[in-house]
Amino acid sequence: MRAFTISLLICGSFVGCVSFGPADGQFYATGSTPSGSSCILSLTAVGSSAAATERIVSSTFRESFIVGPSRQGHRAALTCDGSVIAARTFKYGQDVRIGGELAIGGGAP
Repeated sequence: MRAFTISLLICGSFVGCVSFGPADGQFYATGSTPSGSSCILSLTAVGSSAAATERIVSSTFRESFIVGPSRQGHRAALTCDGSVIAARTFKYGQDVRIGGELAIGGGAP
């Protein structure tokens, strides 16, 4: 019983010292595309080699994304006809919070 109690105290002390960082979270990217255009809204973690998450959007959009923690932040970009017409870098938990909205450019040319 004494060994169990000691093991429990040691395990509990390690868990208390470990920082898990912010949890994954969901937010909405909002904006609009040029009239009649179909565009690609992409999201990627800054400095990551992982492929971007992409959505096809048109007109006024409100797209839900789930992001994980990233010390360098994330980059959202709106690309229409091969040209980036709006982009921004942001930090989840600082610039936008869980369930919040992040504007990615307004009426583009």
